[in-house]
Amino acid sequence: MAPARQVLLVEDDPLVRMTLVEGLADSGFDVLEAEDAETALRVLAHHPDVALLLTDINLPGADGFALARAARVLRPDLPVIYASGRLRAAEPGRALPDAPFLAKPFSVACAAATIAGAMRPGA
Repeated sequence: MAPARQVLLVEDDPLVRMTLVEGLADSGFDVLEAEDAETALRVLAHHPDVALLLTDINLPGADGFALARAARVLRPDLPVIYASGRLRAAEPGRALPDAPFLAKPFSVACAAATIAGAMRPGA
């Protein structure tokens, strides 16, 4: 069996975070979680096996766009996926150009498929 692929999920809504953590774990991902950008960067710095960052855009403190840029300073090749319930698309010029966007509400199956696609070599 292949090792679990580690995802860092950054979501400030505890219910949404819990639902995604459980659903993604059921889909075969090893999920680490953070409620804000500051915590996420600490997790990323201490867990070199994180293979992807899935971040909400609207976070307390630094937003998901700033988090993604900071994460790429630490890990230049880290795949990033944005999510938002307030925006219908990632803002051009603020989002990383290669980062997919998930509009909330989305299913766990949709998130898992997007994550798997972003983790593929050459994706």
